[in-house]
Amino acid sequence: MGNKASAEAAGAQQEREQIIVDVDGGEDSANARASSANARASSAGAARSSASSEKRRVRQHLDEFYTGRRSIEQVMPTSLVAAEDIEAKSSASRASAARRRSVQHRVSYAGSGAGISLDDGISTGRRSVDSSMYRLKRKEDREAEIAAIEADLEDVLGKEALKEEITRWDWVWTGVIAAACVGVMAAIFVLGPDAHHSEYYERLYGVSSSEPLYYALDHHKSFAHVEFVATAGIEHPVNNTQPDGLMLSAQAGYCKHHCETPDDFVALDDETTGTKDEGFPLIIAFKTNEYARSYGDGEEPVVRITTNNNAPLGLALESFQSKAIGRYQVLIAGLILIFLFVLIITDVVHRTLSAFIGMFVAIFFLVLVDKAPDMVRIWEHIDQEVIILLLGMMIIVHVLSTTGLFEYLAVKSYQWSGGTLVKLWYILVILTAVLSAFLDNVTTVLLIAPVTINLALAMKVDPIPLLVSQAILSNIGGTATLIGDPPNIIIGAALADYISFVDFLSNLLPIVLIIAVAALGFLRWWYRAALAEETGFVDVDELKKEYRIRKKLLLIRAGIVFGCVIILFFTEPIHHVQAPWIALLGAVVMMLLSEPHDLQHTLESVEWDLLLFFAALFVCIESLAEMGLITWIGDLIIGWVRSVPESQQLTVAIVILVWVSGIVSGILDNIPYTTTMVPVIVQMSRDPVLQLPLRPLIWSLALGACLGGNMTLIGASANLVTAGIAGRAGHKITFVSWLKQGPSVTFISLILAMTYCILRYSVGGDYQE
Repeated sequence: MGNKASAEAAGAQQEREQIIVDVDGGEDSANARASSANARASSAGAARSSASSEKRRVRQHLDEFYTGRRSIEQVMPTSLVAAEDIEAKSSASRASAARRRSVQHRVSYAGSGAGISLDDGISTGRRSVDSSMYRLKRKEDREAEIAAIEADLEDVLGKEALKEEITRWDWVWTGVIAAACVGVMAAIFVLGPDAHHSEYYERLYGVSSSEPLYYALDHHKSFAHVEFVATAGIEHPVNNTQPDGLMLSAQAGYCKHHCETPDDFVALDDETTGTKDEGFPLIIAFKTNEYARSYGDGEEPVVRITTNNNAPLGLALESFQSKAIGRYQVLIAGLILIFLFVLIITDVVHRTLSAFIGMFVAIFFLVLVDKAPDMVRIWEHIDQEVIILLLGMMIIVHVLSTTGLFEYLAVKSYQWSGGTLVKLWYILVILTAVLSAFLDNVTTVLLIAPVTINLALAMKVDPIPLLVSQAILSNIGGTATLIGDPPNIIIGAALADYISFVDFLSNLLPIVLIIAVAALGFLRWWYRAALAEETGFVDVDELKKEYRIRKKLLLIRAGIVFGCVIILFFTEPIHHVQAPWIALLGAVVMMLLSEPHDLQHTLESVEWDLLLFFAALFVCIESLAEMGLITWIGDLIIGWVRSVPESQQLTVAIVILVWVSGIVSGILDNIPYTTTMVPVIVQMSRDPVLQLPLRPLIWSLALGACLGGNMTLIGASANLVTAGIAGRAGHKITFVSWLKQGPSVTFISLILAMTYCILRYSVGGDYQE
């Protein structure tokens, strides 16, 4: 009897099928297949578990099950499945219906002796049937599947198990949420009226050497902390001897009798003076707490602006008046940054939501310090080139993937490696580094990562060591050229009068090759166990049959478009059309060629959560920069360099730029940091005390900003793109897991970069101004 019951239980276990909901846009993929469950118990008399904690866990898993992220076996505990007998008749009826739908998704149709594949059938159907009707049918199928699966779950767990249970703590948290909403509304009503956004033309003024300008502050705002910024709006001053001779000064004070005479102005703080550097705008700024005093009748707090330009000079002026909290902006910005990192590291919520939370917290404090940004300023904070480039390349890669190209390349790469995992690792990683030097590293990982994942699946190995190594080497390879990494693009555009494309190659390529070899050696040692794993048996002939080119005509057409895109990427220094425009144009053409009547299917391939993460992160970091965090870092660097003897200043400047840039770029976004540091290194080269050569500072900044991106997951765009692609394939790369090898590679890279710059520029003197 016992053996018979065991045999029946084993048979029931084998007959049980896995059910997966097919949900459009699900986290795993849109290819999740639906089938039904016919579960039988090994013991008909076992009692059903009804613990409330177990029900809550099942309910949580069921919510994830509806989005296609969990299978039926993960939703129902083994003990529950084994404890309950399901009515064979009703379950079999539902199973047959689900199987029919599953078969419709899997098999090829045959007719007139010729087989028509699923992909061809769907493509033909989409072109002949209105896309809205197609999506409606998919929605009906999905709802029918969910209803069938819920019925199966009720048979196993009981009807009560699927009902939502609301506990006392749920109501407590609901009250907290309601109170938070009321608090946010109150803050908007209180702070909103003071967040006035003046039009740009309202901030334009004029000043000349014969007539100083007295800029009046706002009486309705606090004088506890005042910041002032003046920007000269002219490139070549009129009636002045040299552009570099233009001078602008600003001083805090107050006027008596409306400053009818110069003696009516009373200074409250020291004067701030700036001179014009060729190729850069003239900007002067100061912060002061000296306005916090009482004023008598006829006394008006102002900022006096003077210049040495004979003709009227146009100025754009901005002032920010806040309470005492404005004095601690840098500290607050640092705490917000730490808070953002804690959210991302602990993975309390999705990293995109973490970035949005950090963004809104930063904006809230900007409002408190009288720097409330409008939507135009918010949009300017977003690096639109990165967003558009990612969007375009995601669409291009998706269209190419529908042809079977990446699977075909995976088979070819496997053949080249001879089936050896280590050889395959070297091939893919080196290929990524080389392509990243001439394409941008984000585009490179978008192209290589899908191939890597397909190869790993075929060989039955973990793709994470391959993907992480590729992301790291893409950042290293992109450091070698002007177009390989965003910091280099920023530096090359801002200092085009001093450096060229060839200068990047001649100065950075030698050390990049050395760093790449060192990184390869370290990663090979770090992943020695993973790369030594035995790969599953792979029948190359079967792979060729399974991973074939499915749409040859589309591949030819899309290949022509993709080839043109790549050529335009390489020749950007000639035609000067930026890569995002090229990628977006290529994406539009790809969509016209593939599915011009059903963009919904193509747009589902775009990782919108990643794009939103980048947008929110850019706004958050730029908001922290407006609070003075990055400027504070730049001022620290100049102060440190000035503190050492003149003979050691260049060496110290190189060391500080490499390491500070590397560390800051690892924990902040390197784009706003590089943008801020370019004027700083120019200032260091023209400082009358320092007088440092500019070129060594340029290469130190470029090496630190690019190589530092390997430190953390959010340090470089390529890292996040790789993590996003891996996540869609079911392989998670977390912030914490990246820290296992990222900081070590960064430390090795920065040591080599610092040594190279000191030996070549400080000791060898190999620079030309």
